[in-house]
Amino acid sequence: MKHKIRLGVNVDHVATLRQVRGGTTAYPNLLDMVKKSVKGGAEQITIHLREDRRHIQLADLKLLSKECPVPLNLEMAATPQMVAFAKKYRPDWVCFVPEKRAELTTEGGLDVKKGFKKMAPMVEKLQRMGIEISMFIEPSIEQVEASYEVGADAVEFHTGKWVHLTGAKKTKEWKRLVDAAEWANYLGLNVHAGHGLDFAHSKEINKLPYLQEVNIGHSLVCYALEYGMEESVRKMRKILK
Repeated sequence: MKHKIRLGVNVDHVATLRQVRGGTTAYPNLLDMVKKSVKGGAEQITIHLREDRRHIQLADLKLLSKECPVPLNLEMAATPQMVAFAKKYRPDWVCFVPEKRAELTTEGGLDVKKGFKKMAPMVEKLQRMGIEISMFIEPSIEQVEASYEVGADAVEFHTGKWVHLTGAKKTKEWKRLVDAAEWANYLGLNVHAGHGLDFAHSKEINKLPYLQEVNIGHSLVCYALEYGMEESVRKMRKILK
C-alpha cells in the first residue's frame, strides 16, 4: 500500500543513550533499532552528524551507509568537512541544517538566503553524485524561494515552534506553514516537515497541504520506553496514513 506521507525515523537519541556513557557501551545497538523502526513501518532513516558528535558518530554513518535497509537521510551543517563525508558515504538525501554548539537541539531553520553563496556549490556537487538535497527552514516564503534558487529538491519545515505554541499564536504559525507549503509546491519543491512532532501533532500535520515526508525522532524514542521501538513507529505510521 502506498502511503500518503513518508515516515522518516530519526535515531539520533538512540545514539544519545549510548553516548551518555561516553560510547563505551554496545547498547542500545543503533542498527538493531534501525531494523526495528523499519519493521514498524519507517520508510527512511534520518541521522544528524553534529560537529560535536554528541550522539551520532562517524562510525554510525559508515555503518548505516552500508547496512541501512531503507533510504538514509543525513542531516548536516553546510561545511566542507560534512560535504566530504557525504561524498564519501553517499546517503540518499542530505538535509542542510543550522547548527550551534551550545544548543540542546536544532533551535530554528537554516538561513538559506544568507548562506546562499556558500551552499550553492555544495548542493551542485552532491546532486551530481545522485544525492537529493533538502533545506531545513522556517515556514517563510523568503526561505522557500532561497531554497528553490539554491537548487534544493525539497524543503523541510521546522515544526517545533508550531508544536509549542497555543491558541491564536498556534493558529497563526499553522497559517505560515500552509502558505509556505503551498508556495514550495508551486515552485516544484518537495514538502517535508519535522521537529517536535508527537502522536497528537502528527495527526494534525496530516492536514498540511502537499506534505510528502515527516522526520520524527525524539518522541518515538521516548514512546519506545513504553511500547518498544517497533510498536512506537507502527503507531506513528498508522497516524500518518
